[in-house]
Amino acid sequence: MSLPILPTHRALEYALDEIAIELTVYCNLKCEMCSVWELREHGIPKELAFEVLADARALGATKFTPCGAESFMRKDFLDIAEHAHALGFERQDIVTNGTMITEEHLDRLEAMPSVALHISIDGPRAIHDQLRGEGNYDKSVATARECVRRGIELGLSGVILKESLDHLEPLVTLAHELGVREVSFQPFQTEISGPEKDIPRFSLLRSPRAKIVERLERLAEHADRLGVEIFTESLFGVIPDYLAYGKRPIPPGGCFLPSKFLLIDFRGDVYPCFFMRTDADRMGNVNQGAKLRELWHSVHHAQLQTLALTERCPGCLAACSDVETYDATDEPARLLLDGAVG
Repeated sequence: MSLPILPTHRALEYALDEIAIELTVYCNLKCEMCSVWELREHGIPKELAFEVLADARALGATKFTPCGAESFMRKDFLDIAEHAHALGFERQDIVTNGTMITEEHLDRLEAMPSVALHISIDGPRAIHDQLRGEGNYDKSVATARECVRRGIELGLSGVILKESLDHLEPLVTLAHELGVREVSFQPFQTEISGPEKDIPRFSLLRSPRAKIVERLERLAEHADRLGVEIFTESLFGVIPDYLAYGKRPIPPGGCFLPSKFLLIDFRGDVYPCFFMRTDADRMGNVNQGAKLRELWHSVHHAQLQTLALTERCPGCLAACSDVETYDATDEPARLLLDGAVG
């Protein structure tokens, strides 16, 4: 890769903030719009996960994001989460379908203030169960209700796809009724669905843009009335073009995620974000002895950061993307961006 590095860009000197590890791509559900569950593999072993987490903390990371498919499919998952908590990670955002979390799990989660669960719910019961299987809506809601009762931090996460576009408000209403303060909506991602799925069934490509805009405006107004925060609301200005036209946006001033984040996939390969995952983006493999400190300070990493900072990354609108840089009303974020290049 013959790419110049931006020597005066402050983001090139950031410490690592977040480490994400695909601990498993097993899932107990077979969601119709997702293909991740078809891989059926666990990620790096527990002992290596412990080592990687310690290395990430030494580089400054305070956030650990377990990801992949359904984390609770790993019997040692909470051992890893507890180890991260003991190392001093301040935040662990765990996305889950919420259908297989037991009382014992909840006991252990309750003892980790760093943990925040994000339960995926795709709409009202009929839509959710059609996509994820009969009876799963009630299981997810029951878990959410118990998390609230126990004081475990909780958010609800929905996907904007063809089946759910006209049924977005019920997730906000559910959050309000449960006492959940935050929800997240992200557009349907074809990368997660996979080429073998019925993409036209879920995709809003070539749908009327005006309708998508109107639905998002109504959703934001509904959330405001109920006092529920939409974590991804700063993306609403660019989501319509993404869904209707397939336009892949990049945050203004470039994406800062590769300057503060690393992903270890289920094979042990290390990447700068969830969507820069070509062979050219692979930084190394921890199963083969690669060390995070060497990768983080490598020329290759600086080149990948430069791609993102100069608006030449693939572009995405996932809830795990650099969401805050889309928020023009966030003055600290704007000042950081405006002053990023010296």
